Amino acid sequence: MTGIVIVVHAPLGDAMREFAEHVLGDGAGQMAVHDIQPDETPDDRAPAVLRDILAADSGAGVLVLTDLIGATPANIAKRAVADAQAQGTQCALVAGLNTSMLLRALTSRDRSLAETREKALAGGVQGCLRVD
Repeated sequence: MTGIVIVVHAPLGDAMREFAEHVLGDGAGQMAVHDIQPDETPDDRAPAVLRDILAADSGAGVLVLTDLIGATPANIAKRAVADAQAQGTQCALVAGLNTSMLLRALTSRDRSLAETREKALAGGVQGCLRVD
């Protein structure tokens, strides 16, 4: 099963976890969440994110989700993913986290890492629609 790690601006991570549990109940499964505070740096938090990536890997790899590319949480995630890959852990990093992306990732995590990543990306894009 693909592991899921979320690295985002606080308090989005806890809100995303609560959302997933509300919608999926027990189907939300295990995921690690890192809510990055405004004063934290990649040096501060990347080691903890790396520990959670390594812990989340059950052999199928880990999908790391972040909110805004180029921002501190994404930079922390990018560093931790690179360190995990250097240690032999399969990882994929996806930016632009939204609720549709998270639900698709969680409901597709029984697939390969590549398939879970693609399902998450598709969910994120397909969840953005003009309604009027």
